[in-house]
Amino acid sequence: MGVLQRFERRLEGLVEGAFARAFKSELQPVEVASAVQREMDERAAIVAQGRTLVPNDFVVELSPADSERLAVYADSLSHELGNLAREYAKEQGYSFVGPVRVRFETAEDLGTGMFRIRSGVIRGATVEQDEIRQPVSDLPVPQPGVFAGRPRLLVSTADDPAGQRSYELTTPVTLLGRGTDCDLRLVDPGVSRHHAELQVEGHEVVLVDRGSTNGTFVNGQAVRRVTLNDGTRVTLGRTTLVFRRD
Repeated sequence: MGVLQRFERRLEGLVEGAFARAFKSELQPVEVASAVQREMDERAAIVAQGRTLVPNDFVVELSPADSERLAVYADSLSHELGNLAREYAKEQGYSFVGPVRVRFETAEDLGTGMFRIRSGVIRGATVEQDEIRQPVSDLPVPQPGVFAGRPRLLVSTADDPAGQRSYELTTPVTLLGRGTDCDLRLVDPGVSRHHAELQVEGHEVVLVDRGSTNGTFVNGQAVRRVTLNDGTRVTLGRTTLVFRRD
């Protein structure tokens, strides 16, 4: 089964058909997915050490009517398009330098069923040598306080367990792992490439293990999926994340 077919299969299970009914216009999610793949192919660039670098930040511009129709499903579709981009990159041998993000914007000059894609290469945050390194030259400024209670992680490593650094959750899904396409990259040999993710669901933040090799532990217990409370202690490899919210 190809990348696009897997994408369509996942969409079918999103909202039991309600998602499909939202797209009665000519615009279809699979067309947007195909355009994301083309954007990656057309902007692929060979860099040092034989790596082929592709964009990791995508903006999909929609007509006002389609934007309104899509609004309730935008987060779910963004997440699935991001997954598609990661799968396609793995299949083609492409590399990212930062988290894969897809977001939607309204363009007044577009008619119903039409869309445009803009893309860019944007670096992400990395936990390494007891600090969170986040380039400021090419990153959009995060919007603090987007979610109720300002959910955040206090990050520390085995090399400096007392030195906690704060990382605020500013997107509906935060991917944690060793891969360069993660939202928060953990340079830790005990952490899988895509280890776990944090999902903001209303007033709750849910931690989901993504089939990691060494497991995800909450307060010392291995978990696959758990809702986090203020003060919950999460361990991935030699990295500790304490969840906090006001």
